[in-house]
Amino acid sequence: MYADARLYAAMESMVRGIDAPPVPMSAVRDRIAAPLGPQVRPHIPFLRYALAAAAAIALFFAIFPKASLAVIDRFERIVVNSYAAAYRVMGWTPPPEPPKALETGAAAQRVSLKEAQAKVAFTIVAPVGLPSGSTLAAIQTLRVLVYDKTTRKWSKASPAIEFDYDRPGKRQFALMAVKDDPRTGPPSKYVYEALDLPGGRVELIKHAHFDWRNGDQVMAATEDDGITSAEIQAIRAAMHGEAVIHSAHTTVEKQYLLP
Repeated sequence: MYADARLYAAMESMVRGIDAPPVPMSAVRDRIAAPLGPQVRPHIPFLRYALAAAAAIALFFAIFPKASLAVIDRFERIVVNSYAAAYRVMGWTPPPEPPKALETGAAAQRVSLKEAQAKVAFTIVAPVGLPSGSTLAAIQTLRVLVYDKTTRKWSKASPAIEFDYDRPGKRQFALMAVKDDPRTGPPSKYVYEALDLPGGRVELIKHAHFDWRNGDQVMAATEDDGITSAEIQAIRAAMHGEAVIHSAHTTVEKQYLLP
């Protein structure tokens, strides 16, 4: 599963979200091969949340085997022969991997809302209008890396904030708050979960993705088996979210390091 919520919309309910990260496929395959615990589908099973803003899509890379998924059939599915073919479907070229030094340390930290505000460079507007029965499970800061297409260099940026929620039926969903950054280009409209299949094939599962702005904050959310598009749009309406208007020119791609 987010460039600028499990592209994160894969990032490894979503790449590794719109800005775009590199794809450490060896690490993904290692995680896929590892045995899973008894849980059916934790909300944050993705190592990366990436958004390919120029293509108005996002990509999430799952770290669990296809058999463990409970993805609802309403999502569009596409099977391609390789990750290279998947990138062509999305119209996205991954940037080079960031220096290992930038990826060291904890990817996420649990914090209070007050602590989160002290760590980020934007004014946090907490979500309202949540689906009935939703309870806040955690607030986490996520490390953000930025790839500048002009200088071809990676750097650290202000953290993002993830709001994780539980809801009846053992469902979960998350909303991600980031600093508004016009350099990321137009907001994403879709995300794709990327699942490894036998023979090197890749299954892409397409999800609707939503972004809205409150001041200098952009909230991102992706429809999955934990939350519907209608429910996300109800949250946006309750927050009086405004459209995110960026130019068509994308100069940076962002990588969000998820738990």
